[in-house]
Amino acid sequence: MVKEDPTHPVLFYNATTEDMENAIAHPTTIVGSDAYPIIDPKTGGVVSDWDRPWESVNGHPRTTGTCSKVLRMSRENLLPLMSAVSKMSYQYAKFLEDNGCAQMANKGRIKVGADADITVFDPATVQDNGTLEPGKNLLPSTGIPYVVVNGTIVVKDSEILKGVCPGQPIRN
Repeated sequence: MVKEDPTHPVLFYNATTEDMENAIAHPTTIVGSDAYPIIDPKTGGVVSDWDRPWESVNGHPRTTGTCSKVLRMSRENLLPLMSAVSKMSYQYAKFLEDNGCAQMANKGRIKVGADADITVFDPATVQDNGTLEPGKNLLPSTGIPYVVVNGTIVVKDSEILKGVCPGQPIRN
C-alpha cells in the first residue's frame, strides 16, 4: 500500500465499545473531536465543500457523530443527560479557556454576551448514524432539528442551510 497509494488513510482500532463507553462516562472525561478530513475516494483529495451526497465521500464517523453518540449513550443510561451536555459544551470550553484560549470564555455556556452557539436536539431520538462501512461513515446524525452558530440558524428542520456561514475562527 505504501508504494501504490502512500496517502491512503489507515485506521487502527484497539479500544472496545465498552472501553469507549467507560471512558466517556468517567466523571473527569470531556468530549471533543479532532474529526477527520472528508476524502473524495475518486481523487484521494480532501473535500472542501459539503454539497455532495454523504455516501460519495469517505471519512470517519466521529466527523458527523461524536456528540450525537454521547447523547445516545445518555439515552441508554450510560451517563446522565446533563453530564453528557456539560462534557461536550461547558467543560470542553472551560478546559480550553483554562489552557490559554481566552476566546472560549464565550463558548459552552448560555449567558448574556456569549456567542449563542446552541444545538437543539431531541434526547429520545438523537442518533449517530455513521459507521466504518465505506459510503456510510459520514451519514449525518438525526434528532437534531436546529443548530445556531453565533446567533444565526445554520440547521433548520434538520436541514443544513446553504450559504449560511456565521462561524468565526478561534485564533490563539
